Amino acid sequence: MKKNLIMGVATNYDWDALEPFVFSCKKNCPSAELVLFVDNISDFTRSQLMQWGGVVIDIPAELKGILPVNSRFKIYADFLEKNADKYEQVFVADTRDVVFQGNVFESFKNYSNFLGYTTERMLIGSDRIYNYPWIEGRFGKDEADKLADKKAICAGTILGTANELKIFCYEMWKFICQKPTINFDQGTMNYLVWNNLLPIENLIEIDTFSGSIFTNGVINDNKISDDKILRGDGGVPAVVHQYDRHAPQVQLVNEIYRDKNFQFDGRFIDTRSTIEQVTSLLRVNKIGEAAWFFSGRFLSNADFSNFGGALIKLWDMTLKKPFSRQLELLELTIQSAAKSCNNFYGYSLQSICGIIKHAEEIGHAVNFGFKKNIVNILLIIANRSLDSNKIDECFLIIDLINSMNMPPDKNFYLFAAKANRFAGKKESALEAYKKVLELS
Repeated sequence: MKKNLIMGVATNYDWDALEPFVFSCKKNCPSAELVLFVDNISDFTRSQLMQWGGVVIDIPAELKGILPVNSRFKIYADFLEKNADKYEQVFVADTRDVVFQGNVFESFKNYSNFLGYTTERMLIGSDRIYNYPWIEGRFGKDEADKLADKKAICAGTILGTANELKIFCYEMWKFICQKPTINFDQGTMNYLVWNNLLPIENLIEIDTFSGSIFTNGVINDNKISDDKILRGDGGVPAVVHQYDRHAPQVQLVNEIYRDKNFQFDGRFIDTRSTIEQVTSLLRVNKIGEAAWFFSGRFLSNADFSNFGGALIKLWDMTLKKPFSRQLELLELTIQSAAKSCNNFYGYSLQSICGIIKHAEEIGHAVNFGFKKNIVNILLIIANRSLDSNKIDECFLIIDLINSMNMPPDKNFYLFAAKANRFAGKKESALEAYKKVLELS
């Protein structure tokens, strides 16, 4: 008997991003095979994917320089070319922002030789940020105008019988491979479907308002009932896409689709795997274990210098936990590790200053050395701005540093004097110089 198949691509993701997808998949589609194509994931994440029953396949080297949203169609097509006869229905989906609330294949068990595409509530012509420009950029303004009254089709969730999905993926790749480094996957899919260019007889629209796949990124009136996210008509969709745009849904997903029995695995002690495991421990409120595991790695001189963004994410998570001595140890150790970082990918320095301020307001631990390091980075940026005559940017940074309630600092006042003098604010420059003299 043929199985059903779920496929996804996981590039540069940590286990925290993938866990809801994998956990909910195995809970609600237990008999389906899960295949994930991966690149740049940690040893720990790879182990977790396999532990939860996923088949993990590395993305071919020749496709690694291509955007994953584009290369996935070639990957899926090649896989199905070899394996289509093993499967009945196939569902391909984004992995970071998709959860399963039921068996996605159940509603289509009586269909054959079909491809199901999910339509969003927004018309292509009314979306001048994403869908219309995607079509215009790839196929021209006339084509975008022709499709303006069509509903946008989402390329992140596609369902079909194995052979039809293989055909679809090859057709997508045929257009995409002409410009594989530009994000045109959804524009291409809308062009092919609405112009009837797919050699597939049975195309089925899955409407997001009433169908089994709910794409709710731009829908703000959806509801939650009995631990289920409801679609527009009040029904329960089997799949929810883009739940991460809505805080109540993120909270629900974190409560339901995380492994409450998670235990850290001492085999994986590289820095990336350490941070990912501490994140998982925090998700299930194992604060003591998180503090013990992380502080042990910090004391063993692990190199955290390239993980600034991950450390800030970790610290931000702790601020949502009730304060305790164990939590304080974890927070201070995280910030001590972050002192060696100059790159905080995913976080602006302004947002980090906001996190610092919030931590102080709620009485959580703030490492002075980390705070000082952020100020020093801000001063470096401010000096570059001054050299580029961006005086308004300089004063924004001065205000930001002042908001952090740092003790008087000679370097800060030297820069403030320089900036005020450059801006012609002689009295303010003089006041700053006086501060420098006081601290000398």
